[in-house]
Amino acid sequence: MLSRTVKVVIVCSVLVCLGISFKPVFSRGIVPSTSNAADAKKGSETNTPQVAPEPAPALPGSSGYDFSDSSHWNLTVSAWECMARKDYDGAFAYAKKCLEIYEPKAKEMAAGQKSFSRPGHEDDFALVNDVATSHYVMGETYMKLGKTDDALKEFKYVIDNYPYAQCWDPKGWFWKVAEVSRKNIDKIGKRSPEVSQ
Repeated sequence: MLSRTVKVVIVCSVLVCLGISFKPVFSRGIVPSTSNAADAKKGSETNTPQVAPEPAPALPGSSGYDFSDSSHWNLTVSAWECMARKDYDGAFAYAKKCLEIYEPKAKEMAAGQKSFSRPGHEDDFALVNDVATSHYVMGETYMKLGKTDDALKEFKYVIDNYPYAQCWDPKGWFWKVAEVSRKNIDKIGKRSPEVSQ
């Protein structure tokens, strides 16, 4: 039997290949099971997470974006899609909405993570993964806008608060959000020598 993640990926891949937007298909999003979320809380470390970076500036035209499906999965996918088509206001709007709704619970869950999810169990921490990815998308968007200080804040925030977050790549694998955030910090450092890490 195929896992939920594999089913979602297959359906999304087919729809993307056909040029069909797949956001409305999944109105409920991917939600971690309560038993695994409870397990994630057990034995949480007492490390003090870094304070969240300042949110992106308020968007005057953000009311034109559709938040009717406010699942963390949909908001994160929408942020990626907006960034890909260079609608940076939309990328910020969807990412900020995801953080506004889901970050408190994601931070609570992430505090209990001691390692990356085992293959096939990535959805157990889907909320953590999507919130971390929303911060990552904001960092990438800031990079594209040349706002390296803001990008650095987002990437460092991911590293400090979501070290075990993973993001699904439609090509068929999960990548580590903090690891790629570190690489982006290195890129920024190489482009501007005055940037301190």
